[in-house]
Amino acid sequence: MINILGLTFHLYGLIIGIAVVLAFGISRILAIKRGVDEKFMEGAFYWTVSMGLLGARLYHVIDYWERYYSQSPVRVLYIWEGGLAIWGAVVGGLIGLWIFWRLKNRRVDFWGLTDIGVVGLPLAQAIGRLGNLVNGELYGKDGQPLFAYEGGMNLLLFALLCRLSVGKKTGVLTGVYLVGYGTIRLILENLRLEKDIWRVAGTPVAMIFGIVAILAGLCLISRKQS
Repeated sequence: MINILGLTFHLYGLIIGIAVVLAFGISRILAIKRGVDEKFMEGAFYWTVSMGLLGARLYHVIDYWERYYSQSPVRVLYIWEGGLAIWGAVVGGLIGLWIFWRLKNRRVDFWGLTDIGVVGLPLAQAIGRLGNLVNGELYGKDGQPLFAYEGGMNLLLFALLCRLSVGKKTGVLTGVYLVGYGTIRLILENLRLEKDIWRVAGTPVAMIFGIVAILAGLCLISRKQS
C-alpha cells in the first residue's frame, strides 16, 4: 500500500487502474480515426470494463473457491489482494460490449468495436502483470517469473496489433488478438505450478479457453479476409 495526501492506495489496484486508463486512451484514438462517436465509445468502455472486471473476478473465485474462498467467503470482495483472471475479463468484456451494442446502436459494426478495443488490451495486460510482481504471485516451475514472460509476449502482441491496425477489414484485429493471446497462454500453461492449474476432467481450463480463442480467432480472420 502507498499513502498519498492521506489517501491509502493498494498498489495492485493502482496498477490495474493505470492499465485500464491506457487501454481506453488507445481505444479512444482509434475510435476518433475511424469516425466513431466519442460518447458512444465512452459508454462502450464503461460496459466493457465493468463486465470485464466482473468476469475476471468470477473466473478467479470459481478457480480458487475450494482451496481458498470457501473458508472465508468475505474475501471474494477483497479485489485489492489480487485475483483477476484475464480469460474471465475477455469473456466478460465481450459480453458487456455486446449488450451495450445491442441496446444502443447496432448500426455500428460490432467487430469494428472489438477491433478498437483489442489493440490496447495486450499493453494493459502487460502492465497488469506488474501487479503479480507486487503481490509476489504467478511464479512457475523452478521459480520462473511467468508474469514477466507473459508481459513480454503481450508487448510483442501489442506491437503486432499496432502495425496491423491500419487498413484491415473489421474483425481481423480481434482475430489476431485471440490467436495471439491464446497461443501465449498455451505456451505458458505448461510452466505453471501444478497447484495453480485449474482443471476440469484433467484438462487445464486455461488451455481450453486458449484453444477456443485460437479457433475463434482463425475463423474471424478467415471470414473477414475472404
